[in-house]
Amino acid sequence: MYQAVISLYKKFTPAQKRTALFCGVLLLGMLSALVLMGINLLLAKAYFPHVTFLFDPRFHLSDFYDVASFTKLGLDVYNQPGPNYFPFFMVLLLPLKYVNWQLALWCMEALFVGFYALLAYRFMPPMPFKPVWAGIFTLCSYPLWFTLDRGNVEMLLFIVCGLFIWAYQEGRLKTAGLLLALAINMKLYPAVFLVLFAADKKHKELFYTLTLTVLFFAVGYYLTGAGEQLQNNLEMFAFYHQQRPFGLQFSHSLMNLMRVPVFISLDGGLPQTWGPFTYFSAQAAFGYMLFMFALFSVICLYVVFINKAFWKAVLLLTLAEVGFPFVSSDYTLIHLVLPALLFLNAGGKQPAQNTLCVLLALLFIPINWWAHTYYMSHYAMILNAGSVLRPLVIILLLAVLMRDFNYARLKEGIKTYIRPK
Repeated sequence: MYQAVISLYKKFTPAQKRTALFCGVLLLGMLSALVLMGINLLLAKAYFPHVTFLFDPRFHLSDFYDVASFTKLGLDVYNQPGPNYFPFFMVLLLPLKYVNWQLALWCMEALFVGFYALLAYRFMPPMPFKPVWAGIFTLCSYPLWFTLDRGNVEMLLFIVCGLFIWAYQEGRLKTAGLLLALAINMKLYPAVFLVLFAADKKHKELFYTLTLTVLFFAVGYYLTGAGEQLQNNLEMFAFYHQQRPFGLQFSHSLMNLMRVPVFISLDGGLPQTWGPFTYFSAQAAFGYMLFMFALFSVICLYVVFINKAFWKAVLLLTLAEVGFPFVSSDYTLIHLVLPALLFLNAGGKQPAQNTLCVLLALLFIPINWWAHTYYMSHYAMILNAGSVLRPLVIILLLAVLMRDFNYARLKEGIKTYIRPK
């Protein structure tokens, strides 16, 4: 049996080998997590926090119901502390006020899973038993299950961003610009994809997208009368999630690499010790922001002037989108789905493709075992292994993807870019 599998693998094209390796790691990671959870269920005879790699089940689907509850206020949604989403997105969500919330949640989750599976099948390279590989890619995805468990409306942003990249790849740039403008008015982070227009010298389409972005924001701002309350909501979110330890919980932000050691060094991580941690987070935020801006600038230079592969540009920008914010909850990992598929389907053998496959797959498998299996303490509600391991994986991915960056290539790329057609 083993020899038959190896013989079949050797006959695969480079794209098929990447897909098989990636899906193999996903399947192994999910099965290992389920076995470990099962063993701990028998030993601990309790569900949480010892035997789950998902969120606290007491807050199952609460993200959706929290957002839906704000729609009761109608267009006055920002007249009290509440949502941290942009006004235009909240306007689009207002119909939730008039429908059955449970039915709306089921429809949203079904649409999300269907679109996820469609992307997996559509962008996966042709290969034997393709539906099986697409099924593994979908069903063994930790970000998918985490997002479904939280009921987070990030599902809708994922669909819009996925359609944007799809449309951009197909050359439908006006449609892509419209979708990106909508995505930016749901959350700011997709703005990183504006770099794609600059890289391809699509300056008219870039201006078109920026114009729509401003227009959508102005409409939402006017309709809701967001005013100062929007800023207050964002500042309150920043305090509770970006400064207090709650921002470490199921977050893969690179800032965790600074904040986790500080948190652990405190006296047991108990709430009464959070003052120094909050102070450190506030003081470190500005320096971290400058460093991430500098790192993102390097990525932009690479994407615009050096890189020629669409999959690599999308992957680099998405890694910045999901890894660079002060806090980035694990449901944002779903945005890596299409970049991963573009990489798997890239033509020919890619440099360091096995390394990239394994590193990418590590971002898709459950690695939150620290808090929920072995680390039986009050840290469990704040930390998990993914809080440290995933930022490290993101750094390694960035290093591997841009290892050919150098000044000579940058200089030549700039000359080529500004050269008249």
